[in-house]
Amino acid sequence: MATWYAVVDANGNLISTGTTVADAATLSAQGYSAITLTADPAGQVWNATTRTFSAPPTPPNPTKITVLAFIKRFVPTEYAAIAASTDPQVMMFMLELQHAPSGIIDLTDTDVTNGLAYLVSVNLLTQARATAIGTP
Repeated sequence: MATWYAVVDANGNLISTGTTVADAATLSAQGYSAITLTADPAGQVWNATTRTFSAPPTPPNPTKITVLAFIKRFVPTEYAAIAASTDPQVMMFMLELQHAPSGIIDLTDTDVTNGLAYLVSVNLLTQARATAIGTP
């Protein structure tokens, strides 16, 4: 197994990585130094302050999703019951989804959170399912 190195400047900025490195005198003449790594850093993020690699941060869950992605969060029996409802508020919620600007909804929008809460109040969803459906 090859040893991996990171070449950094005096401020800890990453210059390069690899399994071969120039000798210390050559690096020093350029203002660089080599750090021995524990493994191949591919896919990791360099931190100049700590002079280490780590896993990239996990992207946050999006609060804005397509209407189709939102609808797919419902199981078929839930969606069928909601679509068959004659309750005016349920019908309005469904209509709003159909006319979402650019086909995108924001899970944190009060119309969405209130709509899900209403579906719970009329027993079309359980609170646990509404929470799962509405969680980014």
